[in-house]
Formats: sequence, structure tokens, C-alpha cells
Amino acid sequence: MNEKKLKLIENGMKLFAKKGYYHTSIQEIASESGVSKGAFYLHFKSKEDFIATSFEYFHNNLAAELKKVMDQNDDPRKSLAEQLTVLFAYIYKHKDSIVMIIRDNISIGEDTDKLMNHFKVENFNWLKTNIEAIFGTSAQPFLIDLVIQLGGLLNGYFKWIVLDHVHIEKEEAGAYIVRRLDDLMQGMLQREEKALVTFKQIPQEYAQEATEAILSVEDILSTIREKLSGLSVSAEEIERLQEALEAFEKEWKKKSPQVVVLQGLLAHFKNYPTLQKESYMLSETAGIKLL
Repeated sequence: MNEKKLKLIENGMKLFAKKGYYHTSIQEIASESGVSKGAFYLHFKSKEDFIATSFEYFHNNLAAELKKVMDQNDDPRKSLAEQLTVLFAYIYKHKDSIVMIIRDNISIGEDTDKLMNHFKVENFNWLKTNIEAIFGTSAQPFLIDLVIQLGGLLNGYFKWIVLDHVHIEKEEAGAYIVRRLDDLMQGMLQREEKALVTFKQIPQEYAQEATEAILSVEDILSTIREKLSGLSVSAEEIERLQEALEAFEKEWKKKSPQVVVLQGLLAHFKNYPTLQKESYMLSETAGIKLL
């Protein structure tokens, strides 16, 4: 995004937060950014296009920050805790803009509504991916319930921060909420609960995007192969894992692969936090159960 367009977005969102979306004119956004009204229209078709682009810009920035944390951290619990710290910091930084969105009840056309719905589905998949990385296959019976509960927990804190101006130590919040997620999971397992909500009950848009995100066995094996070199283990252990990976791939390519062999080979990887996500994905895609 070029500098002028970015400046318009940043200044426009500040004006919206101060005066409200409906009380801020395009001319004011242009003047605040040091450009003409005509120059505004070089970058945006309308005020509605401007707010939609702004939403997308800030959402994509946050998504990139969260992904960066995910890519840099091998421990899934620590990863989620640090992602939540980033998220809380983002909420505090843009609190005034969030208040404006809630206060003005902005719904400005089909395109923007579709964009917001896409964000909602992305958030679902972000929560789902982190939960699967932490608990693996043991989360499957309760996966949607855990997504709903974790999402509700976060939304509750966000509302208190944004609407009631409650201060929360964001550096502590992430680890605290991950511990609550562990409590939820352990409670359901200990009580042998049955899921309230399953994949069959949720709207198709969630299930469809989750299905589209599934990679092939070959793609997942390639990802594991790339991650092996970054493991903090001995060279001998990495070599052993590489051999297990090659054996898995060889067995998988057979006309009639033996499930018990695939299960035994996949078991080599599940105890490494950085490979737990791929181990689970591999078991799901290959149709085998993790031992």
C-alpha cells in the first residue's frame, strides 16, 4: 500500500473515532491528510469503499502479526499466549476506533458485510488451528465447543476493555486465558461430556473454509521435512525422524498402505510441539488415528 493511501486510512480512522463515521466527510479526511478531495477518489471509490479498505488493512496487519508469532514459536501453548498478548495490545491501541464501529453500528453495503463475514470465518479458523495445535486429536469431540468457549471468553474481556474501560495486564492475559482453555478441556474430559455443538451443526461457510484449508499428504510431509532442520535436538535424532518420514512417505505411496505401519511411523513426530499441528493434519488427511 502506497504512503498516501496509508496516510488517508490512518487519518480517516482517527477522525471517525473522534467524530463518528456518519459525521466525518470525505473532504475532512482529505484535508487532514494534506490532499485534495479529488486525490481521495484516486485511491477510494467512495466513503464506503474507504471504510471497507480500512477494515481490511487493519485486519490483515493483525493477522500478519499473529502469524509471525505462530511461525516463531514451537510450543503451541506459549504461541497462543503470545498471540493473545498481541491481540490485547491491538485492542488497546485501536480502542477508540472499535468504540466508533460499535457506536455507529456501521453496516454500509453488501461488499463490506461480506468482508466482515469473511473476518468472522477467519477468526473461527484461527481459534480452531490453535486449539488443534495444543490438544491434537483429543480435542476433536469438543472442537467446536472449545472454539465457541474460547471466542466467548475473549469477546467478554474485549467488551469490558472497550466499553467499560477496564485495564487488563496484557502481558499476563495470554497465559491466563490459555490456562482457562486447559481447564475447559480437562473438565470436559474428566466428566466425559458430550459435545453441545459439532461440525454438522455449524453454518456451511465455516465447514467449507475449513475443508478448503486441508492440504495433501505430500504437502504436509514437505512442511514436516522443512521443520525438522529447526528442531532443538541432536543430529542423530533429526536423522531418525527423517528416516521415519521417508518410510511413511514410501508406505503411503503403496497401492494398499498398512494403517498400523503408518500409525507407528507417525507416532515418532507427535511428541514434538513444533510438529504437533502437522502430525494431527497428517492423521486427518491420511485417515489414520494418532497413537
